[in-house]
Amino acid sequence: MSVSIDGIIHKGTINVKYGESFPIAKRSMELNNNKYGNVLVYVIELGTPEWTNKMSVNVPFRFYITDIISPSREYLETKRRNKLKIIK
Repeated sequence: MSVSIDGIIHKGTINVKYGESFPIAKRSMELNNNKYGNVLVYVIELGTPEWTNKMSVNVPFRFYITDIISPSREYLETKRRNKLKIIK
């Protein structure tokens, strides 16, 4: 079990193209999130896949964000407004 950085269970959809690896439940994977940037997530569960017209599958899933690998500008701006500092 992994620890969430924000305490929220997120919902999303992954577009898996032909030949790409399919996501696996109860595993970690790297994603690009609009709000946080490039993040490491822990997949809790996968939903029912739906075929698209472009030889790909949309897979709904639920996940925790466990780590921010490279933060987005929007995320850094919110941290600056909260007067929090990133310690390396």
